[in-house]
Amino acid sequence: MIPFRDNTDLRGPVWGTLAFLLVYLVLALIGDIPHMNAWQVLVGLYGLWLFAPYVERRAGTPAFVIGFLIVAGATGFLVGAVDEASGPYAISFFLPVLATAGVHIALAPRSKILCLIPVPFAMTFVEIPTIAMTVVWLALEMLLTAA
Repeated sequence: MIPFRDNTDLRGPVWGTLAFLLVYLVLALIGDIPHMNAWQVLVGLYGLWLFAPYVERRAGTPAFVIGFLIVAGATGFLVGAVDEASGPYAISFFLPVLATAGVHIALAPRSKILCLIPVPFAMTFVEIPTIAMTVVWLALEMLLTAA
């Protein structure tokens, strides 16, 4: 199953989401996201791509960027307080994306994410509820953290 996007009718540019994707990718490449391996970063970036565009389109780019930065800043201090090795502040990636998924669910509780089922000679698209996709994404992040 390969998730692509949500099935809402909102369309438009998502410059804030694209900027955060680029920033987090660069931070991961230079090693500034503590305790996250490449798989965790990829799953986190994928979660940001799935959940953030709808929130940005509904709230507007300035409100989305400000809200995301507030959550990222607050959770950065939380991660820094829990992880003594990283100092008083650490770059947080997982928690802001999870908060974005929560806002997506709060704004559109019945939304669904369009997914491709890649079966040879019988490929098909299905719509999975966003809540279920969030649970799958969260479980995958937790499994990758435990590994």
